[in-house]
Amino acid sequence: MKTDLKKIKIEFLSYLKSERGFSGNTIESYSNDIGIFLDYCSTNFSGYNIDLDLIDTKTIRRFLGEEKEKFYIVDGKKKKYSSKTIARRLATIKSFFKYLYNFEKIKDNPTMYVRTPKTEKNIALFVREDDITWLMEKPVKMDIERKKNGKEEKRVGKPKYITNEIEAKRDQAILEMLYATGLRLSELLSINICDIDKKDKMVKVMGKGAKERIVPIGEVALNSIEGYLKKLGKSIIINFQDPLFVNKKGKRLPKRTLQRRIKKYLDNTMKGGTVHTLRHSFATHLIDRGADILTVKELLGHSSLSSTQHYTRLNLETIKKVYKEKHPHGE
Repeated sequence: MKTDLKKIKIEFLSYLKSERGFSGNTIESYSNDIGIFLDYCSTNFSGYNIDLDLIDTKTIRRFLGEEKEKFYIVDGKKKKYSSKTIARRLATIKSFFKYLYNFEKIKDNPTMYVRTPKTEKNIALFVREDDITWLMEKPVKMDIERKKNGKEEKRVGKPKYITNEIEAKRDQAILEMLYATGLRLSELLSINICDIDKKDKMVKVMGKGAKERIVPIGEVALNSIEGYLKKLGKSIIINFQDPLFVNKKGKRLPKRTLQRRIKKYLDNTMKGGTVHTLRHSFATHLIDRGADILTVKELLGHSSLSSTQHYTRLNLETIKKVYKEKHPHGE
């Protein structure tokens, strides 16, 4: 029986949202990956209205093979998709066909016979403890530099990352909060002022899969947040329902804006990194100081311990230090 691929895609994404409780960002990623695959199928089977049972193991393998050979352009340079991207594409396809099979829309699941490709295991970046203070001071120092330069800030071609003192205070509060809590980007941006409990030093977070959790937050980050809100003419008590971090128009800070600004500060501090680098730093520094992995797992909001174990392999300097101190011939 023929099925409209566009319609079945919408049904699948709706299932992920309503039944599986996936976040908007995760659904967007699934939509992109499954869209690419279904476009490929429509080309091979002459249209979007096809019999789903025609999509077999060979079709999926051919698709993955072509994806491996594709190029995309970054900074004027050609790059191939990484093995992680290919593996993610396949994981999405597997999830899609599992859905089709479970709801009896296909007779057999062709992805059961397709192996997931091996992925390269890169060691994630993290900020050294010695550089944390330097990083946290970056926004304010850039604002001071802006004031000294005066009209120089308006030169054509010069990037404007700090345009006023409020932005400097906001970005500093964001950096402090990311490092103090280990929050994901989406978790941080969704926080309202009412989610901050100043008395008990806790913050309420809506994590992946719409799972709510409570995370401790230190005095340093709280003071930074209060300093930022004061510049806005707000406070934790009075402006209860407002978004915590906002842009110039008073709207919730956009994801892309935050990503660009954090990348700029990290580039100035350690020549690279993303918002997630601060999450890695949070976990790595806790583990380096003796925190047990189960506690770190809860703080990060991981559903699986295997996700948290990744952080125990990050700091090579710590590994070398322990080896040197503990092994009989480690010197």
